[in-house]
Amino acid sequence: MQKLFLAAFLLMIISFQANAQQSENSYSLFNATPKDQLRDFSIDRPDVTESAITVDGGHFQFEGDLIKWTQEGGTDGAELFTYMSGLYKIGLSHTWDIHVGIEAYNVLKDSEGNTLEKGYGATSIRLKHNFWGNDGDKKTSFGMIPYVTFPSGNIFDNEKVVYGIGLPFAYAFTETLGLGAQPQFDFIPDEETGDYHMSFFQTVVLGGPVIGNLDFYIEGLAIFFRGDANYLANGGLIYNVSDNVKIDVATNIGLNEEAPTRMYLGLSFRI
Repeated sequence: MQKLFLAAFLLMIISFQANAQQSENSYSLFNATPKDQLRDFSIDRPDVTESAITVDGGHFQFEGDLIKWTQEGGTDGAELFTYMSGLYKIGLSHTWDIHVGIEAYNVLKDSEGNTLEKGYGATSIRLKHNFWGNDGDKKTSFGMIPYVTFPSGNIFDNEKVVYGIGLPFAYAFTETLGLGAQPQFDFIPDEETGDYHMSFFQTVVLGGPVIGNLDFYIEGLAIFFRGDANYLANGGLIYNVSDNVKIDVATNIGLNEEAPTRMYLGLSFRI
């Protein structure tokens, strides 16, 4: 199963340019979209539900956590601090982009504050394709985000790749208020046997303006893996500094004992 997924992922990387030639415009990595024709700035963070909208061809976008604190469920108070974990995105065509995810520096501490592990985390390669709604010409938008994650092994015990695919969907109630949802399938290796097991999660999110340049979102998340279920209530605020810069503060609150709780501060920009 994993070999089939990886082969399909590589095939998409090789064949995206052929799809781009059939797009409604010819802007691409080497023929950048003019700045006066850029879409509204859309980001995949800070909610778990990602955007179906891609980065305009030939443009760069960064979305990341300046700092993130995580307390994993069932770990007796162990905490993970992550610094400068982000997605580096480049628009490949009108409907495709590629992301490199980097967890630059992580510090894992026990309940007494003693450092257990520290260092670089994981590296992810992601593609995003928009099927429709990329230009805001429809009330709905839909996309897919296949990915492969390569752990470093110094923070996370698992040394095998994790891979999967997310399917973000959005519906616009009005020009400013919207509903989103994302089913995602992740294939995670067993730490002892190395066999892969499928994890599934589903999100539902509602978001829109609060006042001025300040937006909000509230989100529900359910994760199902090997007979267990974890539930989280998420929410956050996003401040639109300009048409190309956003900052955010957000949280994921675990609703059962095994679910993680997180708080994070983020920055996003495009050029």
